[in-house]
Order: sequence, then C-alpha cells, then structure tokens
Amino acid sequence: MSDHDDDRLLDELGRALTPPVPPVDPARVARITELASDVPAPAAAGPSRRSVLWMGAAAAGGLAAGVTGAVLLTDDDAPAGPPTEEVASITASDGVEARAELIDHTWGLEVLLDVSGLVPRTPYAMTFVDRTGGRATAGGFVGTDGLMRCRNNGAVLRADVARFEVADPDGAVVVTGELA
Repeated sequence: MSDHDDDRLLDELGRALTPPVPPVDPARVARITELASDVPAPAAAGPSRRSVLWMGAAAAGGLAAGVTGAVLLTDDDAPAGPPTEEVASITASDGVEARAELIDHTWGLEVLLDVSGLVPRTPYAMTFVDRTGGRATAGGFVGTDGLMRCRNNGAVLRADVARFEVADPDGAVVVTGELA
C-alpha cells in the first residue's frame, strides 16, 4: 500500500466515524434564542477576601495619616496666623453694625471687617486715610442681607494709616475705623 492509499483510507475512516450534522432548523434556533434572552446575566463576583484585606489596610493607613496630620497641625508649635490688632474705635451709621481687626503686613495694611446692615446689592468702597490726609484705595464689596466678613487690603503701611472709611456710591461714609 502506498502513502497515498493510507491517507485516503484514513479520510474514509474519519468520515465514517464522524456523526452527520443535522440540518439547521430555523424554528429551533429562534426558540433557543428566545429562551436565552430570558436568562439573567450572571451577577458580578464580589471582591475577594485578599482585596478586602488590602482595602482595609489602605483605609487604616489613610486614617493613621490623617490623624497624624491633624495632630501636627494642631500642635502648639504650629505657626499661628499673622497677629491681629483691634481697631481703636468704630463709628457706623444708623442700622449698621461693624467690627474690625488689622493685620500689619510688610507690604501694606489689611482690614478684617465684619459688617451688617448695609443695603443689599449696593457697592461700597474702603479707603485708607493716612496721617497727612492722603487717601489710598483699600478695596470694596457689595452689601448683602446678612453679616459680611470682608478682607480689604491697601498699599499703605500700618504706621502711616490714621483711619479707614467705608463709603456708599454717593460718597456717604457708613463706617469709620479710627486706628490708635
């Protein structure tokens, strides 16, 4: 027997042992597809025990870092904000209440002004008046219904400022802060 005959014999034997494929029944394919669409998708697997342990360790580490940071930031050695100075006296127009503190920066004076009773949606301007009567703009703000906490700055050194004034658009002064 030749190699060619062996190959042919093996092919015939393979065909004889392989069962015939039935013809495709379109109705049966449609029914199988219909049944498959009613089967819910498998639920997603939850996290493994190992990943839960790693997540717990990461959360504990984050908590420890946060507590350490909070302790470091509240420690007595933590730098405080800049020192503030109370304003010697404040005068305000009727219905207006004001309180102010100063911060003496190397670059100029900052006024921390808490004020209420101003006309809502009305612009106000703050001006620094120096000891010679000179004036410098220190910013502005718009009045609101409640308490406002404003921070106004001007390029005038604390030692040169005699007072600050807050004026409405007509120029009427509604708050004056006299500095010592």
